[in-house]
Amino acid sequence: MGRVACSEPPDSAAIPQDGIVQTETLDVAEAKNRRPPRNRPEPANSLRDWGKQARARADARPYPPGIILEAAGFDEEHWTAPHSDTDLWTLQLADALGTRSQAVISTFMAQIEALCGKQAWDDEAKQWRLDEIEFSAVLAMVSSVKPRNEMEAALAVQMVAVHLMQMKLAASSIKVSYDPKTAAVAGKLARTFVQQIEALQRLRAPNRTKRQSIKVSKELHQHVHYYDGRGAGKSERQPHGSPAPETGERPALPRPQPGGKFVPGASRKGKANV
Repeated sequence: MGRVACSEPPDSAAIPQDGIVQTETLDVAEAKNRRPPRNRPEPANSLRDWGKQARARADARPYPPGIILEAAGFDEEHWTAPHSDTDLWTLQLADALGTRSQAVISTFMAQIEALCGKQAWDDEAKQWRLDEIEFSAVLAMVSSVKPRNEMEAALAVQMVAVHLMQMKLAASSIKVSYDPKTAAVAGKLARTFVQQIEALQRLRAPNRTKRQSIKVSKELHQHVHYYDGRGAGKSERQPHGSPAPETGERPALPRPQPGGKFVPGASRKGKANV
């Protein structure tokens, strides 16, 4: 129940015991503006030129299927076309939901209706009714995805549902001093929305595979050691594929001296004196 501006304080007898004031019984005066309206300058010429281009882009976009609600008895209502051509409106819904099945249209419309929790007061019918603006906005969001079949339409409706929950939780988190738990859930819903967009892209390109080329190079090296007869040696590094040339040389070994004498071995002389 909103605030009301009263010309005179209400009589204490008009206030019920529960403390809730019935606004219908009060003398309500129009609320006066506390300040005059602000002066707004004329738009620049460049902005007017841009507006013409924006108008052309808006006219080129397809018409989303709007909706209006009509009373159908006590506290009941049904949705119908916002214009007089119901057949054309049915085609709009079929195009927005990617289907030609009337059953699919009715099922999705009922699910979308359940998502719209906002209600507006109908003064003529004296009852709360579903907000037509929110219902039409959800339909426009689903239509903007341009689903090609029922499966893509189902994902589009889920994306809208996640968006509505994320917005409401984010607003609740800000109003309640940035409640960390609510903010954490809102963050998870935002990441879920991104994952749904990626899933829609994969669903629209099921045969597209990512090719990844990996180039593997193998490099081998060969080490060749040269020894001389004195035990000293040197090492050279040669790349694979160009081995060291074969010279036929081998390390020198003890050999007989000329005249038939052999190279003497180690002497054992002096061992007995130890």
